[in-house]
Amino acid sequence: MSLREIRERYGVSFERGARVICGGRLGTVAGASNSHIRIKFDGRQISSPCDPLEVQACNEGAVNLSPQTTQDWHAPA
Repeated sequence: MSLREIRERYGVSFERGARVICGGRLGTVAGASNSHIRIKFDGRQISSPCDPLEVQACNEGAVNLSPQTTQDWHAPA
């Protein structure tokens, strides 16, 4: 299934190279396979399949990540 077919089937539109958030992680759309959007998450070399309904477009200036990735880390005293 292509990105165009995913857009027609699920009503969500993504372009290859677009920055997105999925599961609280930032990544880049790499393409599509079967009925999934392939996302290359930051820091990874291989893309992962993601449910198109769980992927959100990312506005780099206003990113709202899940609590697990925005924990307040304190340096040891």
